[in-house]
Formats: sequence, structure tokens, C-alpha cells
Amino acid sequence: MEKVISSPIRWTGSKKKLLNEMLYTFDREKEIYIEPFLGSGTVLINVLEKGYYSNYYVNDVNRSLIDFYRTLKENHERLSKMISKICKEYNELDTIDEKATYFYDMRKRYNGNRIKAYTRSSIFWFLMRTGYNGVYRVNLNGKFNVPFGKKKTIIFDQEKAEYISVLIQPVQFYCLGYQEFISELSEKIDLSKAFFYCDPPYIPETKSMENQVLYTKNRFEHSDFILHMLEWWESYYDLTFMISMSDSHKTDELYNIWELNKICVCDIIRSVNPRKKLVSKEVAFLNYIISEDEMKMADNTEPAFVL
Repeated sequence: MEKVISSPIRWTGSKKKLLNEMLYTFDREKEIYIEPFLGSGTVLINVLEKGYYSNYYVNDVNRSLIDFYRTLKENHERLSKMISKICKEYNELDTIDEKATYFYDMRKRYNGNRIKAYTRSSIFWFLMRTGYNGVYRVNLNGKFNVPFGKKKTIIFDQEKAEYISVLIQPVQFYCLGYQEFISELSEKIDLSKAFFYCDPPYIPETKSMENQVLYTKNRFEHSDFILHMLEWWESYYDLTFMISMSDSHKTDELYNIWELNKICVCDIIRSVNPRKKLVSKEVAFLNYIISEDEMKMADNTEPAFVL
């Protein structure tokens, strides 16, 4: 199996461990790749590296995340220089208490919003690298409030940043709600030629998770999302989409009632890469059928997994 290129951003919920196998399921007959919920960017980076599509449109409501990729695309040298300076200052601090003070000072500066794009992107990278568990969380006032993660040292891979900067040159980045994003694209491109990879926020499985404010201060409505996807499919019948989701009773209640193909990612892993020891509760819902050719094993000899 090929090595997955990780995102330059530390991000909880990244698809890195699943991606090699998931890519077997993508619809590669389309010309256009659309990703309404970018997240870490790991999926996008690896799709770009493989050159599956001709045009790429990606979106996320997290402005800092989109601005990071925009600045990386525009001038990776400038961004790398600023991040490397932060790494040097942080790594030279002697105690974890000093590092904690540095983190909280940076968090306060980030939440002040009176900083320029490249400075903000470099601080965003730092907070995600040194914050607790790669979580992005905001309070009801929209302020980043993740605590210090007690990282002793941090490193920024400038060579990889340069490579990713080259990869993302053809990508158009948006920072909109997913409905606005798709509506805007529908006026510019033929959505019937597009493949949508959708990784929306997971469905909360407990009351405490429902009450958490993660990512944005607005709760994501899955029932609205799937209805919109089905409406766009009806309007542009040839478009295809894949929706990643955690496997749960609530997931089935919302997504498995439609005429979609449900696949289990851990089954794909067992079929495509049986030596990989990974237990996953990840599932996906597709509006297309995966062919035998698309699901051949890594040696390209025999079919591995067919719906």
C-alpha cells in the first residue's frame, strides 16, 4: 500500500489511517472533485497527489483553516519562515510552565483577531500543534478555547509544506456554509460532472457530546444535509457522492433509510489490505456502485471488495 501524505495541520478526526483503502471507493470517472467539509485536508492532499481529477473545489466553515491553505498556496516560504520562528521560540523555553504561558499568550493573540493573514495562519498552526489532542473548539462567543496539550517540542516540515503548496495550486478554496458553497458552484460549473466527498461532523452519540461546542457555535443538522444532497442529486442526476460517517444507530436512522449503498471501511481494509490491524467504526454512504476494477487489490491481480 502507498504511504499517505499527512496534513500539515494536526487535526482530530483525520482520515489518515483509513485513507489508503477509502481511495479505492472514490468515483474516478468524474472530472471535478468537490469537498464541502475540508477538515485537515488530508483527503484532498492525497487525491491531488494521485491526480484523480482535473478540477478541485473545496470548502470549510472554519476561516482559519481555509486561510492557512490559502496562505500556503500563495507563499509557502513566507508562511514557513513565520512558523519556524514560532517553533524556535517555543522549543527554546526550558520548562513546561513557560511553554504553557507561551501557548496561552498565543491563544489570546489569536482570539484578538487584529492580526494579518500570515501571522494568524502561523499562530493557528501552532495552536493546533500544541493544543490538546488536535481539537479545534470554540466557545459561544466564537473564541478558540482548547487548553494546552503539554507538547515538549514541535517541528514544522518545510520541505513537505513546499510540496503540498505545489499540489494545491489548482485548488479553489471557499469559506462558506455547505449550502452556499454548492449553490455558488452550481452557477459556475456542471455539477453532473462532479464527485462529492463529504465528511460532515460526526453525529453526537451521547447527551454530553450534543452539548459540546466543537468547530463552530452552530450545531450541524444532519437531516437537512442529507435532504440537500438528495435534492442536488435529483437536479444533477449524474453527480456522485460519498458521505463518511461514524457507524451508529443514529447514523442508520438518518442515512440508511435512503436508497444508498452503505459500505463499512473496516471491511474494505480487511479486503484490500488484510495485514493492516485497524478496527474502525467508519462507514460511508454512496449513490453509485463500486466496480470490480476499482476495488482490486494493491497488486492489481484479483478483485478485493465488490458491492
